[in-house]
Amino acid sequence: MSSFRKLVLIITIMVIGCSKDSDNKPIYLAANGITIKCDNTGMVGDTFEVDGVTYTIVDETLLREMIDNGEDVTTVCTSRVTDMSSLFYDSQFNEEISTWDVSNVTDMTWMFRFTIFNQDISAWDVSNVTNMSDMFVGSTFNQDISSWDVGNVTNMNLMFLNSPFNQDIRNWDVSKATTMVGMFYDTPFNQPLGNWDVSSVTDMNGMFGNSSFNQNISAWDISNVTDMAGMFGDSLFNQPIGNWDVSNVTNMGGMFYNTPFNQDISNWDVNSVTIMRFMFEGSQFNQDISAWDVSNVNNMTGMFRNTEYNQDLGGWNVANVTNCEFFSENTPQWVLPKPNFTNCTE
Repeated sequence: MSSFRKLVLIITIMVIGCSKDSDNKPIYLAANGITIKCDNTGMVGDTFEVDGVTYTIVDETLLREMIDNGEDVTTVCTSRVTDMSSLFYDSQFNEEISTWDVSNVTDMTWMFRFTIFNQDISAWDVSNVTNMSDMFVGSTFNQDISSWDVGNVTNMNLMFLNSPFNQDIRNWDVSKATTMVGMFYDTPFNQPLGNWDVSSVTDMNGMFGNSSFNQNISAWDISNVTDMAGMFGDSLFNQPIGNWDVSNVTNMGGMFYNTPFNQDISNWDVNSVTIMRFMFEGSQFNQDISAWDVSNVNNMTGMFRNTEYNQDLGGWNVANVTNCEFFSENTPQWVLPKPNFTNCTE
């Protein structure tokens, strides 16, 4: 073999060898061109370069230590972390962490609660997360996360409570979510959610309370919901939901409290409801619900207080109502028959 051919062969082997070493690095750039991933060959604490940036392999323990010590966590590989609950709770953290690999994380409860975090994390793979309760409570977060795969999340309680979040998440798959208590409470959120599959949800207590929400959700299957207390209380909601199957709901306390709601819900099956206290207090509701079966209700305290209500409810069976204080307080315009309470007094 000539010297030239030997030289070419040696160079070729060296190039192939170098390429293989690069491909086998424990830390590498994912196919999306954003996420930094690491396999199981490297050790926790090891550092490697990717595109000129040095990244550190971390597990949950090391990651939390780094955060507690105020160290830079923008260039860490988080592939081995499964629990990020309370990770930045009550902190001033607001760094760019779009490269984090969260594909193995299952718990994000309280992750950004009471933080100033407001960075782009749209590329995060959250497909294995099951719990997002309180994730952005009291934070400043308001970024586009419309592409998130939340198909395995079961708990969305208080997820955006008291935050400025108002992004389009209409295409989220929430079919496995079972509880959405206060999810958008005290937010400016007002985005279309009409195509959400909420058929697995059982608790919507305060879901849109004190929010700007006023979108058409008439197609929602809420047949498994048992608690709607304060669901729209103090919100701007006034949409037709007369076709909802509320037959399993037991608590409607404050559901439309202080809202402009005034839609026909005369066909609702409220036979399972036991609590209707403050249900329409301070609202604009004035619809005929005389056909409602309220025979199982025991609490109607302040139900129509401070309203313009004036409908005939004289035929209601209120024999089981033991709490009816302030039922129709400050409703001078109500001249039609009211329920005949026998076991309580207004």
